[in-house]
Amino acid sequence: MKRILSYNSASLESLNNEGSKVKKKAAIAAMKVGDVKNENEIRRTMYALLNTMAPLVRLRKGWTVLIKVNLCLLIGPETGGTVDPLLVECLVDWLQERYKIKECIIAESDATHLSADLAFQVLGWHERFSDKSGCHLLNLSKDEIIEVSVNGLHFRQLRMAKTYMEADYLISFGKMKTHVEQKMSCIMKNQFGANPYRYKIKYHPFLKEAIYDMNKVRMPDFCLLDGLIGMERKGPVYGVPKIMGLLIAGTDAVATDVFCAQMMGIKPRRVPYLYLAMKKGLGTRDFDLLTPPLAKNLYRFASMPWYTALAKRVVSLLQPRGEAM
Repeated sequence: MKRILSYNSASLESLNNEGSKVKKKAAIAAMKVGDVKNENEIRRTMYALLNTMAPLVRLRKGWTVLIKVNLCLLIGPETGGTVDPLLVECLVDWLQERYKIKECIIAESDATHLSADLAFQVLGWHERFSDKSGCHLLNLSKDEIIEVSVNGLHFRQLRMAKTYMEADYLISFGKMKTHVEQKMSCIMKNQFGANPYRYKIKYHPFLKEAIYDMNKVRMPDFCLLDGLIGMERKGPVYGVPKIMGLLIAGTDAVATDVFCAQMMGIKPRRVPYLYLAMKKGLGTRDFDLLTPPLAKNLYRFASMPWYTALAKRVVSLLQPRGEAM
């Protein structure tokens, strides 16, 4: 039986890096990979992106880093649905070479239609990382659970994975996708998946509030997006792959999603969870772009037809609202 611990407000505040106390501009970098099948070019571009952001990556030798990846179903990165393990391997190598970190934990939780352990196995993550020293995979749903007071918009308290909350440094590695309910799924939606409760579908009637709370409980220290092959139309699972060749990094989850929305041709205020975060002052919407601007019209995502979205909205409104966990 899992043991339940408690965090007080002071310890939770320290884990959140005082993001709510100091408002300053975030930094964003975006780079283009010409050939999404060329592993050498991908690795070079990934290293260039990380080196650009390095002065802002506040890591110390001997720290434990947790990387929350996006694995939503048993579908590979070529579908646009999941993060490419090659990119995460590049990140791990870069972190170990540059910062001599103590441990690197690659994490995902179970979902309604997903076993994280099975996803790691079937999608090649075990094979790629099993022999890598100082690095291991973690199913957040099987970790020790602690109780965290969040006083959020939906949750009063959240039961979170202890390793996730206590890691020295948190990196969110998301995928650029559309979302049938929230318009898009990038960094903040990836954090929603860190909830170790398996049947997260029960939160969909109030998804924007649940996403907000999951970011409030612990904001990522660093954000990365796999935009090599994204997903448009009926994302984040059943959409159409979109080849873009983009790699994006940011220092703030909200600002990174604002930038991604702009690249995808979506107005940030039309993204329910993102509008809520900006309205409530979570993170920051302001950023400086550290790399040359890219032509936004080249990356515009096709959304789901309005009549399909309307039907889904009606169905969601008819579903009973669950109680806060």
